[in-house]
Amino acid sequence: MLAQQPGRFYRVSVQCIGIDLSWTGRRPSGFAVVQEGGRVVTWTEVMGPESVAGWLASLEPPVVAAIDAPLAAGPGRTAEAELARALARRGVTPYHVGEEFLERRGMTAGPVLGALLKAAGWLLEPRPGPVLVQRLAFETFPRALTVTLMRAERPPTYKRGSLAERGAGLAEYAGLLRSALHTRGLRLDVEWDVAGVPSSCATGRSLKELEDRLDAAACALAVWVATNEGFAPGDIFGSAAGGLIAVPGAGATSFRVPTSP
Repeated sequence: MLAQQPGRFYRVSVQCIGIDLSWTGRRPSGFAVVQEGGRVVTWTEVMGPESVAGWLASLEPPVVAAIDAPLAAGPGRTAEAELARALARRGVTPYHVGEEFLERRGMTAGPVLGALLKAAGWLLEPRPGPVLVQRLAFETFPRALTVTLMRAERPPTYKRGSLAERGAGLAEYAGLLRSALHTRGLRLDVEWDVAGVPSSCATGRSLKELEDRLDAAACALAVWVATNEGFAPGDIFGSAAGGLIAVPGAGATSFRVPTSP
């Protein structure tokens, strides 16, 4: 399909998938698919890592999926620390995850999914340059994407606070995401404007569902940019052994501290 950005045309022949994965596998995950014509369709569903892997395997390649969850958490994982060094001045500060941390809290759905995909032949290690593989899955971080792709000065606050505060943050997030998609010829299917809904009508469950759908759509946006523009060296954090986080646009946005020669 063709999508237009001012002065540029893109042709995408891959299936672009975004997943906001439940780290336990017992709560709803958010899913997003970029359809022919540029509509980004989102939904939530309770699916364990085995079911998610099976669904991804059913899609006709080439397929690229961006997933908001750690797909690997090996010893010496440095992805979060590297990402924080690059974008902390813009309010992007992911907390560190490791294998023991995830196992202790029963939050292993991401690494389980990563192992299943790797066993099925998926590439889990994005590399600088164009995306040329048939099946690629990479971890990403929606809060960072609000800064690198949605042009927010700092990420909106939408995960904590009162219902009214969360609703306001989600409204800001939805606006940033719609605008970023629109400039690339894409349309978000989320029509509910949180800002126009009285706080008394909002529930924690409805806001969490909206959050999951928006995060999944942000992941799909990351895939769209990666498949059209490729990854820059500064977009990828961590190591293959410990786990990687890929944030398209980070190399052009970050405040990296130069390392000593």
